[in-house]
Amino acid sequence: MRGRRGWLQLLAGLWPLPLLAPALAQGLPPLPQLPPAPGLSGALADCVPRYGHTGCAARLYARLLCDSLGSSTTPELMQAELEQQYEQAAIDFRGITAEQVETAAVRYYAPSLCPERSPQIRQLFDPS
Repeated sequence: MRGRRGWLQLLAGLWPLPLLAPALAQGLPPLPQLPPAPGLSGALADCVPRYGHTGCAARLYARLLCDSLGSSTTPELMQAELEQQYEQAAIDFRGITAEQVETAAVRYYAPSLCPERSPQIRQLFDPS
């Protein structure tokens, strides 16, 4: 499993976190522990066995996108929440790229988790 720096590098490649890249490069203090997102606490233990490491990471990322679209949640809190969920799910990111997670989240998991918001999420990643 990657260390904290590896997690942040992976997360920095995911939307909307590129906006945080300068802050991440400087190093952040320890992130606050957030309570698990509603409906995820029990699901986190089953996430990797059910979806695999890449699928689990993508599903959690898609859930975060669905829940945060149009909200006033800051990128820092989103990043902290996602990092905490990844750690709780025990995702091993060896061999997984940020692009793989992003693609699976946007194309496959967001449409099933929040079909009404999926077009907006796709537009964020492919504005052309």
